[in-house]
Amino acid sequence: MVVLKRVLTRKSILNFGYTDVRDLSVQMMLDLGNHDYLINAYFNLEKIDFIEDILDELGITPEFQIIKPSKNYDLRKEFFKYRNSNLSDEDKLKNFRKNKSRGKARVVSSIKRKEFTEKKGYLKAKNNGNF
Repeated sequence: MVVLKRVLTRKSILNFGYTDVRDLSVQMMLDLGNHDYLINAYFNLEKIDFIEDILDELGITPEFQIIKPSKNYDLRKEFFKYRNSNLSDEDKLKNFRKNKSRGKARVVSSIKRKEFTEKKGYLKAKNNGNF
């Protein structure tokens, strides 16, 4: 059995993931600041690897690098803990603001979902097997 491995360079098109980033190159992702997307792809996808230059730019040091083809979820968690502990105060504040706005959206959507599911028409339709 032949195991294929993609080593992505700056010009490589992703061709995986959601449609909004699927057609972008690695350099475009770096320019847009989507480092977390590329880091998650490195640690979570066993057949995706990057050249050393990109790994250095993402902050993945040799102690966190994986011998591909393989994936390691625990090492990803350790890497993000290490990276977050070494952030400057300004970067920590930016991450806090970004995560805070995401949290609000989740809370609002869950409240709306709960309100919708408690309505009489929804419950009636659900009891009749329409959902």
